[in-house]
Formats: sequence, structure tokens, C-alpha cells
Amino acid sequence: MELPKRILTVFGLLLIFTSAATAQEYKRWEFFGGYSALNFDNLGGDTDNAAVNDILGEKNTLRGFELAVTYNFHKYIGAKFDYSLHLREDEFSRPAGSGTIDSTVQNFLGGIQVKNNSEDGPRFKPFGHALFGVANQKIDLDSPQLPAVLGISDFHVNETSFSMAFGGGIDIKLNDRIDIRAVQVDWNIIDRGDQQLGTVLVPTPFQTVGQPFVIPGTRQDNLRLSVGIVIR
Repeated sequence: MELPKRILTVFGLLLIFTSAATAQEYKRWEFFGGYSALNFDNLGGDTDNAAVNDILGEKNTLRGFELAVTYNFHKYIGAKFDYSLHLREDEFSRPAGSGTIDSTVQNFLGGIQVKNNSEDGPRFKPFGHALFGVANQKIDLDSPQLPAVLGISDFHVNETSFSMAFGGGIDIKLNDRIDIRAVQVDWNIIDRGDQQLGTVLVPTPFQTVGQPFVIPGTRQDNLRLSVGIVIR
């Protein structure tokens, strides 16, 4: 009876050592931080107020940073949480007055990342991810002559909406702990809801004086570019 017991003991030890070795074949955690730019599909063109559309324009590039943490539960698959903040301040001038535009967009996203996380992985590491969550966007138009410039009493957007990001990039290995994220490109979709701002002071083809000024909801298609450092 001694031999079978010894065989079972040896077999059990082999399983333990094999599991431990397998667990160390890939990096469990990954942290990213870096510079980011967002080509933002703002509210310009979404309203029936010509002054608002003209001031906001079509698209603006907001600048900021992106942070992400990934827990790899498989050699090629990890659960990822991603946060980004993008800001921009502009000035505008029109015959009726001048002012400033402050834009802020934050994304709080989570999802799956696919990447080769091997300890002895290649130097160039392509990756892709699909992320879902919410985006908060604030757009403030401030001017002492705001009613004369825009024909409305107030313009302060603060909207939290469903958001997604699909994309990827490539990391370059420097050593066992640090990679350079050479490029990351994301298609950032924000499903913005209706926005009710100030009171209409000058009538438009669709809104009369005294009504709340409403910006209809729409899908915003943004492009996010990021570079930075990855710590594994």
C-alpha cells in the first residue's frame, strides 16, 4: 500500500508545481497612463439656433489624459477599466458680444482587452478592446451678452450618457516590467440624450419665445488617440 500512496503524493506535488508554473506564464496586472486627444463631435449643427451652431462649429480637438487598469485572467484576455478626461477652452467673438466656451468630456468604461500577456511575449504587442460605460460631458458658454449673442437665457450642458469605445493599438516592450504604448486609436460613441437649457428669447423656426431651449439627443462619433507607458 506504500507505493500507491507515494505515487499519489508525487502526482499531487506535480499538479501543484505545474499549476504554479502555469500561473506565472503571463502577467496578471497591467497599468496604463498617458496623453490623450479626443476629436469631439460637439453640439454644433445639432440645434436650430444658427448662432449656437456657428460658435460651436463642427468638431473640436480636446486634450487630456487616459488611465487604465487590466486584470488578465487568461494569457490573451483581460478585464479592463478605463478612464479618460479631455478638456478645451475657446474664445468667441460676434457683433453682439464675446465670451468663452469650456468643454469637458469624461469617459468611465469597462470591458475586455485581447493581448498577448506572456512573460516571454514578443517585443511588439498588438491589442484590441471593447469597452462600455458612461460619458459625462459639460459645455459652458459664458458671456455678459449671452442673451444678445445666442437669443437664449443660458447655455450650460451637463449630460451623462451611455458610451462605448472600440479600438486598439500596439505596445512596444522595453523590459520585463515596462512597455511603451506607441499608439492607441478608439472609436468613442456617446449616445447623448435631449438637453433642456435656458429660455428662448429670440424665436427660431421650431421654438417660440418663452419655451425652454431644447437640444435634441443624437449619437456622437468621436475619435480618441492615446500614447503613454504600460507597467506590468
